[in-house]
Amino acid sequence: MVLGNIPVGFAAPELRAVPPATAVIVAAGALAPRNHPLVRRLAPSRHGMACSCCRPRAALAEVLHRLFVERARGVVPWFDRVELRLVPDAETLAAFADPLVAARFSLEPLRTDRKHASAPGDLHREHFSV
Repeated sequence: MVLGNIPVGFAAPELRAVPPATAVIVAAGALAPRNHPLVRRLAPSRHGMACSCCRPRAALAEVLHRLFVERARGVVPWFDRVELRLVPDAETLAAFADPLVAARFSLEPLRTDRKHASAPGDLHREHFSV
């Protein structure tokens, strides 16, 4: 992880409290804590991930960009981590190829160890590249 970047990790897409100083991003139709200033929803996807007619950036890249700007302007409480309660699919991972996202955020590796297999979406600390 590059020093100074905000770590981003995948977590089980379940309804639970938001950890302190953590922003949470959920899928468009997923359950999420209500009225929390650090919870964001992805816009529903109507086209494929390569569709340039209606979305020049990946939906996740756009949400991360807006969240970062809101943090910088003091519109939302300060956070030092982002939790993705999403399935790590190709479109989601493609967001980290966006230059602004890559400059501000660091994707944590996916967990594959079985010690913590009770919650789907757990992570482990190996480098993951997109």
